[in-house]
Amino acid sequence: MKVRAFGRIKEKVKRKKKVVWIAALAVVLVSFFLFKSMGSAVGVTIDLAVRGDISNIVEQTGDIEAAKKQDIYAVYGGRIKSIPVEVGQAVKEGQLLMEFDLDELAIRLDQAEAGLALAEGSAVTGAEVAAALAAYEGAAIQRDRAKEAFESAADLFEMGAMSEVDFRRAREAYDLSELQLNAAVASLEAAKKGETSQQASMAAARAEVSLIKRQIEEARPLSNMGGVVLEIGFEEGMTVPPGSLVMRIGSPEGLQVRCRFLAGEAVDIKEGDDALISGDILNGAVLRGRVKKVYPQAVTEMSQLGVEQQRVPVEIELLESHRNLRPGFGVDVEVITDKAENVLMVPRDAVFEMEGEDRVFVVESGKAAIRKVSVGIQSKDWAQIIEGLNEADTVIVDPPNEIEEGVRIKEK
Repeated sequence: MKVRAFGRIKEKVKRKKKVVWIAALAVVLVSFFLFKSMGSAVGVTIDLAVRGDISNIVEQTGDIEAAKKQDIYAVYGGRIKSIPVEVGQAVKEGQLLMEFDLDELAIRLDQAEAGLALAEGSAVTGAEVAAALAAYEGAAIQRDRAKEAFESAADLFEMGAMSEVDFRRAREAYDLSELQLNAAVASLEAAKKGETSQQASMAAARAEVSLIKRQIEEARPLSNMGGVVLEIGFEEGMTVPPGSLVMRIGSPEGLQVRCRFLAGEAVDIKEGDDALISGDILNGAVLRGRVKKVYPQAVTEMSQLGVEQQRVPVEIELLESHRNLRPGFGVDVEVITDKAENVLMVPRDAVFEMEGEDRVFVVESGKAAIRKVSVGIQSKDWAQIIEGLNEADTVIVDPPNEIEEGVRIKEK
């Protein structure tokens, strides 16, 4: 009996030890998986959806230039005889800026004036036209009289009051007057044609003289404004191709910025948009500006990488001045194409595209959850959220690739 009782006690002890080991193993497993789960949380950067002001900005570099300027072109080209001004020199309105070689033009002008004088001196066709006109009028009177005499003779001959010989003479006189009138008409037309031809010759000669005189005037360009010589593209003695820009005059009183925006950016820019101008030459200052003109046509340019680009010139009026600004200096330009105040927004890097729609990751109970959002204005750092988020929602900024729906996250 004692042996059996001892055996039962021993079996109970074994069962208790087994239960303890199983419980201990369960605790270890639960702790392991909990530790593993906590350890697998992905570290992320988070931020809050907040309210604030946002602006859509298009950035580009630009060059300072005179708002009022005069560009001097070599309309007809030629050799530069003299340049009586230099870069940086102040000039007055009407001052001589450059002189091309006029020797050839002077010879051509003498020839053209001689041709005009010859055409005008040979203009005798006016008297010829007058004589032809008088002959025509006389022939017409004679024809009318001969016609009346013939008609009277016909009546008398029909009544038997005139002989056939006299009637025939009256008819022949009438026929002759018709021939003489036709000849006078032909002479008058010939005289008029000759006069027209002569007038055309004189008009051509006058036009040639006027053209050469205009070339001479343009070969001695004058300043049409008071200003400063900003640029001279050629030197004395050089031959300039027609249409070349040879000099630029600018007024120091007003400056503007000229930029060339990519066509895809320029579509959002409109006249009156606010702009900010900055750059190293301004020593940290930021000047206000306003879009003055957006050119209606793009120009094709090659980028530094050799890529063909379509760019649109844009002129920006400076609303503030700075002592360091000079024509030709480069600046950085930001054009504000759109803006909104007191709107919900998140860091721009929090927004990503999936299946053609904008989305963000939000933090819910320590896990990542995807939200579809509607995005409005986007600046360099922020994106306006029209719908899909509430103020103070926590979003993941620049989510890493391992982030998925339901993944546990922890803040870096």
